[in-house]
Amino acid sequence: MTLDIAYKKNKSTINKRSWAVSRYCTPSDLMKHCSRTMERLKRECYGKTFKGDKRVIIREVSDIKTHGYVNSNAV
Repeated sequence: MTLDIAYKKNKSTINKRSWAVSRYCTPSDLMKHCSRTMERLKRECYGKTFKGDKRVIIREVSDIKTHGYVNSNAV
């Protein structure tokens, strides 16, 4: 899926477009439940040597492409 994200760096808000692969479809579910995606987005936006507060907000899910399904036993 394609995401519109925002993050703060040097007292300015930066808007960016990124991607994610997850079971969750809404921005609130992604930020709440999908820690792997959020950590990857933080690393992508800030880098691994940034020592400040890392806040990434998912504003919108733009495009969703289905790549497969999962059975109920795997959930």
